[in-house]
Amino acid sequence: MQTPSRLPVIARQSMRLLACSLMLGGLLGCGYKGPLYMPPPEDPPATLTTPPGHDAPPGPSTN
Repeated sequence: MQTPSRLPVIARQSMRLLACSLMLGGLLGCGYKGPLYMPPPEDPPATLTTPPGHDAPPGPSTN
């Protein structure tokens, strides 16, 4: 007596093809994320770039 196959050959082949296609697509999609680079540094706040003394109160006068 011959044991019946669980799935026909065409169903097994199509499932194998689908699984291989998904794995291949996943592997190809892993590397396609665009160029990897560090973003440019942000500019420092304006309070750190202005020279001191413009907003300072006048010192004691020497008369």
